[in-house]
Amino acid sequence: MDTPNNAKPMELKDLIIREVVKDDLPALEWGGEFTKYRRMYGSIYRDSLSDKNIMWVVTLPNSEIIGQAFVMFKSADWAAADGESRAYIFAFRIKPRWRNRGVGSYLMAFIEEDLQERGYKYATLNVAKDNPDALRLYKHLGYKITGSRSGNWSYRDHEGNLQQVNEPSWRMMKKLSNG
Repeated sequence: MDTPNNAKPMELKDLIIREVVKDDLPALEWGGEFTKYRRMYGSIYRDSLSDKNIMWVVTLPNSEIIGQAFVMFKSADWAAADGESRAYIFAFRIKPRWRNRGVGSYLMAFIEEDLQERGYKYATLNVAKDNPDALRLYKHLGYKITGSRSGNWSYRDHEGNLQQVNEPSWRMMKKLSNG
């Protein structure tokens, strides 16, 4: 990985993976690209305070957020997250400049290890059918397609307007090593 001014190249071990704190929420909008999810991020953050989920970020040593992933422990969709053996990974993103450098694999390995320590046997996720790069990454990491999802969901944007999303996806699952 590179750094400015021909300094020593950045290595994965130099990255910091930590839980999201409230002050991180604006940075999760990635310079406006994800402002539409502001309310949803706030809700997910509030749920993380009561251990319903956990929000992770990957930062450079200077604290710049370059990646994120959220994990839901229990969902109304028990096949995704049942609170006991399966947890659901979502909002998994790496900023474009940092893709294809191992950051996503590094973050996923961290999440999987955390889930194992919590006693989970499986990790699930959905990947949009029109995102072949993400599908390739997840397959490379050992996730298997277990089904198809319509991808119809909704959220309230930052202005309070209801937004409908149609994002057909593949459900994927991986058995964790303690499973």
